[in-house]
Amino acid sequence: MNVSDQLLDKYFKNKCTPEEKLVVENYLREIEELPDHFVQKEEWDDAEDFPMSYERSDLMFEAIKKQTLRKKHKHLWLTICSIAAAVLVFLGIGFYASRTPDFKEKVAKLIPKKASKVNQISFKSINNFTDKIQKFTLPDQSTVKIYPGGELTYALPFVAAKREVFLSGTSYFHVQKDKKHPFVVYAKGVSTTALGTSFTIVADEKSKIITVKLHTGKVWVKDVDSAGRNSMFSKILLPGNALVFNRVDNKLNVETLNQIHSEKEVKSELIFSQAPLVAVFVKLEQHYKTKIIFNADDLSAMSFTGTVNLNQTINQILTELTELNKLTKERVAEGYLIKR
Repeated sequence: MNVSDQLLDKYFKNKCTPEEKLVVENYLREIEELPDHFVQKEEWDDAEDFPMSYERSDLMFEAIKKQTLRKKHKHLWLTICSIAAAVLVFLGIGFYASRTPDFKEKVAKLIPKKASKVNQISFKSINNFTDKIQKFTLPDQSTVKIYPGGELTYALPFVAAKREVFLSGTSYFHVQKDKKHPFVVYAKGVSTTALGTSFTIVADEKSKIITVKLHTGKVWVKDVDSAGRNSMFSKILLPGNALVFNRVDNKLNVETLNQIHSEKEVKSELIFSQAPLVAVFVKLEQHYKTKIIFNADDLSAMSFTGTVNLNQTINQILTELTELNKLTKERVAEGYLIKR
């Protein structure tokens, strides 16, 4: 139903006929709001007071109430719904927690654990750059005497399943007893395992020979350089034994010394500096009381600079000296024959 602005104006000024009043009142019951332009502020200010019937007053109140209360009711309804939803969520969590004994445990599992610190492993190396034997104490209180030019390397922390060290050069070891943690020395592809004993290992970098000489106790020596294959040898040494292994020719020899060397004898060495090779052989003859036969003229232009460990066998020392100078060594009835 459409009612003109003029008719509405007559209605509110109480100038309508009874038929017009009926039309306007039906119209007011159907609409939700009055047009914004219906009555201007100036007209309200100029309007004169006049009596209004209760029926007309009720109609106007209903029209105004629809406009002022609609949004308020809408916002109140949304607020009520939000609160109800939050209450339902908390009730649901409480119900689940009461029915699930390990609820807290499962929630705790979702929290990532702090990454544990990985045990850091570092290596320590001991080098002897001097011309004298140097003594060192390892973390397990074992002692090692490193000969000039020798190097010893081990991991920190030291004592784990094994006490492992890596040797280049010559060293004397006095191992503290510890049955739960075997002491293992790796040198030139050979491992020497001891629980508590003393021994000397010669593994010079420039030589193809490695020697393990046992002074006290018992050691187990084996080849560990052939990965994926059976060891070439595995020997148990007794006091006074010396194992000599040629890595190039794969030749193994276990020699028995005449006597067990004391710690004082382990210290023995000969140091040469540009010494004639003839003089070196003479010194070795005197120390080992073994005849060394050679032609002095063949060796006249040869000299030697280095340290000779007198705890080695005469056979090993001569092998190294002849290899360095491209000579040959032969065992004869009198002793050793050296030829060019």
